[in-house]
Amino acid sequence: MKILPTLITCSLLASGPLLNAFPDKPIRVIVPTEAGGGHDTIARIFQRAIQEKALLSEKLVIVNIPGAGGAVGTRKIKDAPNDGYTIGIWNPNALISAKLMGITQHDHNDYEIIGMTGFTDLGLGVKSESPINSVSSMIDRGKSKPGAIKLATEIGTAAHIIPIILADKAGFEFRVVASGGGSKRLASILGGHTDISLFSTLALINFSESGLKPLMLFSEERSPLLPDTPTAKESGIDLSITESRIWLAPKGTPEDRLAVIRQALAAATRDEDVKTRLKTLGMTPEFGGATVVTADLNRMRALAEPVIAKLKR
Repeated sequence: MKILPTLITCSLLASGPLLNAFPDKPIRVIVPTEAGGGHDTIARIFQRAIQEKALLSEKLVIVNIPGAGGAVGTRKIKDAPNDGYTIGIWNPNALISAKLMGITQHDHNDYEIIGMTGFTDLGLGVKSESPINSVSSMIDRGKSKPGAIKLATEIGTAAHIIPIILADKAGFEFRVVASGGGSKRLASILGGHTDISLFSTLALINFSESGLKPLMLFSEERSPLLPDTPTAKESGIDLSITESRIWLAPKGTPEDRLAVIRQALAAATRDEDVKTRLKTLGMTPEFGGATVVTADLNRMRALAEPVIAKLKR
């Protein structure tokens, strides 16, 4: 008869961790853009999959915090309590370049990296009637007169830094024109105010009906979406950069909680419906853990840092 209280006590102790298993309340996902944008769309794809497939014991709640090209939202992620109940989604190129440009005071080293859930190939586009009709004509034109090619960009973003890295490797300079986001850069090119800009492969395809022509891609190999468009490497420029979507948590978030979220995101990335939806956005569904993402971030920083240092002189 004396065994019964002991069994009850042991049973309560054993069930304690289960009752307090993470997460036991919704997890906020900060998206540093307005609702309806690319990052927001991807976050909601994963939100839906994780809830429908019961990949976490609680739901994800999307919180849009736009401003300053993502600087406001990424700071909110960084400064949130590091208990695993606030995470965020962003792209590594913007995270790196914003710090190097002095737009923000934080980069990937100020977060815990959860993982990557896919990437997009990037390329340069020009107006269909542009005299810049090949990579070699772009380089020749750029070298003939510094600043002869006007680059439509958004300062401190991938659309600014990646073309500058390319030009540096090819031995010429763009004339940088702050035009804004993708639709504004497109309007600037089609209106004849600028000559060239960076877009995702899907944007290059979608904007072709408006008069945008893909010039080159930054992928390792030609994209099946744009089989006639050469890569930078094919053109003799040793440069390949993609734009991934990475998930971040505040520094110091417990590893066991990160592992739970990481497992859910990895499982969602393997889901066939998620794969299909990401592909319609021009993304390659692929999960990469913290080690893979950190290596990619460090590589991007190594490429961008010397080029941005030149811009500051």
